[in-house]
Amino acid sequence: MKRYLVIGNGAAAVGTVEGIHSHDGEGEITVVSGENRPVYARPLISYYLEGKTDLTKMNYRPDDFYEKNGCRVLYGRRALSLDPEKKTASLDDGSVLSYDEVCVAAGSRPFVPPFEGLANVENKFGFMTLDDALSLEGALRPDARVLIVGAGLIGLKCAEGIARRVGTVTVCDLAERVLSSILDAECAKIVQRHLEENGISFLLGDSVARFDRNEATMKSGKTVPFDLVVLAVGVRANVDLVKDAGGEVNRGIVVDEKMRTSLRSVYAAGDCAEGFDASVGQNRVLAILPNAY
Repeated sequence: MKRYLVIGNGAAAVGTVEGIHSHDGEGEITVVSGENRPVYARPLISYYLEGKTDLTKMNYRPDDFYEKNGCRVLYGRRALSLDPEKKTASLDDGSVLSYDEVCVAAGSRPFVPPFEGLANVENKFGFMTLDDALSLEGALRPDARVLIVGAGLIGLKCAEGIARRVGTVTVCDLAERVLSSILDAECAKIVQRHLEENGISFLLGDSVARFDRNEATMKSGKTVPFDLVVLAVGVRANVDLVKDAGGEVNRGIVVDEKMRTSLRSVYAAGDCAEGFDASVGQNRVLAILPNAY
């Protein structure tokens, strides 16, 4: 019986589990989940805050998904290192798991620039996980002034999700337009106009120079008072497991057309993987759910 290890518990992990089980129904699959909950649809966290869905409808797969696919799930655990020669993974609780094949589906983490004064801001939040959304929800008030740093997809979805639950929402970004990495100027104007019609304000082409306790000073000299800050500047792929084991990484974990890394019996998938993108003719990270699955 082959032992399969899946590190991560998002869309890429689900695709990996289902793929393994369809080809090897007798294999032993262990999933290491950093979060203390079954797999859920992360894109829904903004809809949860907006009131368009609830916690009972967040699951990405049915409650019996793991059982039906022959999985053992280790919740609230993180893999710290891989030993490709011994085919083992060391976890943060001191345990060591043996495997025949492992897929690193560890996703990404928020990138937070070293803003001056950020440590003095009490109410600061990320917006990547359901736990992030629940923490933010606990701080929302009808009169709250919210500053969102980052006008990418994460920042805009957060703004949309909370706009009707707070007093004001201001989104700032160094780029001259919203969603600058995926939209041209004309399309960006359409999105920005729609969000402005829903009460969201923008400071574009400007970035935070310094945080005080309840105020941000922009590089332009403008000041933005706030009660809450959401940091949505960007993400970084979680490549360290493969990198520290001697595998090839760039912005993501480099994989071939079969999602194999440069390490023996080690695969990677999802937001942490960097594969060939035929649309641009080069390798890159494609951090979207359909691609992850």
